[in-house]
Amino acid sequence: MKPMSNTENNEEKKVTKIAFTTGEPAGVGPDLALSLITRPREETIVFFADPEVISARALAIGQPIKIIEILDTSQATNMPPGYIQLIASACPNPTCVGTPDQVNSPYVLECLDKAVDSCASGKLDAMVTGPINKEIINDAGIPFTGHTEYIAQRLNAPLPVMMLISDTLKVVLLTTHIPLSKVPSQISERKIVEVVEIVHRELIAKFGIRSPRIQVCGLNPHAGEGGHLGQEEESIIKPALKTLRAKNIIANGPVSADSAFTVASRAEYDAIVAMYHDQGLVALKTVGFGSSVTLTLGLPIIRSSV
Repeated sequence: MKPMSNTENNEEKKVTKIAFTTGEPAGVGPDLALSLITRPREETIVFFADPEVISARALAIGQPIKIIEILDTSQATNMPPGYIQLIASACPNPTCVGTPDQVNSPYVLECLDKAVDSCASGKLDAMVTGPINKEIINDAGIPFTGHTEYIAQRLNAPLPVMMLISDTLKVVLLTTHIPLSKVPSQISERKIVEVVEIVHRELIAKFGIRSPRIQVCGLNPHAGEGGHLGQEEESIIKPALKTLRAKNIIANGPVSADSAFTVASRAEYDAIVAMYHDQGLVALKTVGFGSSVTLTLGLPIIRSSV
């Protein structure tokens, strides 16, 4: 929480209001919500969930709670430990712990929609999304590739950028949840330029880094070996980096991914752009499994996930 003024007086401080979607009711999202309310917080948190889901989970783990339902996020206020305030949605099968049920998929997305809309309207300042089960949502007949793409579509954001953050590493994914066989066709000079521009801008705005240094991975082993192991580095990635440097953006590469994530490289660069999901996530989860978060760049709202 940041004060509205740096002056040493009794000016009222702005309280950050955060949306928290508990996600898949059979998963750990409700447990995370219950964990959050056990200690005092300066932030105001509004949970989006079925109160019956929360009550059942609290009863199962023996945690006493008091649920405060509000009708609109404008009513949200700071709560003492043990209290959970929420915007309610009805979960068809609220007690399916450990066994996701397709019938709950519309409920999961309804909670997400309400949280996104509350942030987009300015009633809430940011949102945190709890884990969901993409397979179950798709099994329910609802096309769903992930939080990042879904939220961007709802907000009409043309190019959401997925950044994953640990204590020592910020990884950005050029492509996200697509089959590996489709990755080469999704890589273009324009996309690399646009993604790196967003990363550059957000590193300045959100992290206070005045002159960001960004490293860009190649697609192929050894970054293509000068064109002998693939042409993408020569025909797409290098021209994109040349364009970025002409815009005074520090963008190094293409670098072989097996060298890009070393300790020395992580210390030198503020973010590393991976060409595809597992190229970046293997490194991120190796150094930050259990302690990393996702931040979606390129949105008109702040969205993170656990």
